[in-house]
Amino acid sequence: MKPHRYKQIAKALGERITSGAVSVGDSLPTEAALCKRYRVSRYTAREALRQLREAGLITRRPRAGSTVAAASASSVFSLPVSSAADLFRYASDTRFIVARRDRIRATGDTLAAIGGRRGQEWIRLSGVRRKAGLATPVCLITVYLHSALAGLAKRIPRSAGVIYPLVEKELGVRIARIDQRIEAVPLGASEADSLKCKAGFGLRVRRYYYDATDRLLEISDSLHAAERFAYEMRLRRD
Repeated sequence: MKPHRYKQIAKALGERITSGAVSVGDSLPTEAALCKRYRVSRYTAREALRQLREAGLITRRPRAGSTVAAASASSVFSLPVSSAADLFRYASDTRFIVARRDRIRATGDTLAAIGGRRGQEWIRLSGVRRKAGLATPVCLITVYLHSALAGLAKRIPRSAGVIYPLVEKELGVRIARIDQRIEAVPLGASEADSLKCKAGFGLRVRRYYYDATDRLLEISDSLHAAERFAYEMRLRRD
């Protein structure tokens, strides 16, 4: 399969940086210049630069362009999110490898983690999320699906992207709201071993997906190695 054009451009620019042809502190061509040079759309140029930023090779600031930040790629995974569409794009670069599927009832610690009603049945998918080119997992992940999605849960492939668009299609609804909570949590030896990092602290990201009637349809619970994960958010003033 032929790689996406933005990945080809990111690879070419990355090789110029790692070879020393472009030095740390130098500016990269603007999006407009990349569009002209490679005859691609603004979206493609932006995605190429995003790949370089996620690899830790460049920094980007509004109206200031892109600056080379390092001569070699880092293992830090950066997730810039400003809309639900950003979460969907996340699927093109990472895959949810499903290791286990089962049914649970919300009680005790599980009830505290996912909310909802005590005793309510949920379908649980657990595994790891990986990104091509990274030897270490992006995170450990557990996804909880409303019991109305039992049929969908059986059809989700072992290697999946973002789940919520599948939920929308299955029920014929729209995810109208996504609530998110990020917190530092202890990282035990078993979890650290699965993440291939040192025990200590991790970052837990929980997202709660609601339809227009405020029905909770999905919860995702991701656990990251703190030293390998950066979460970026851009807020605009009205």
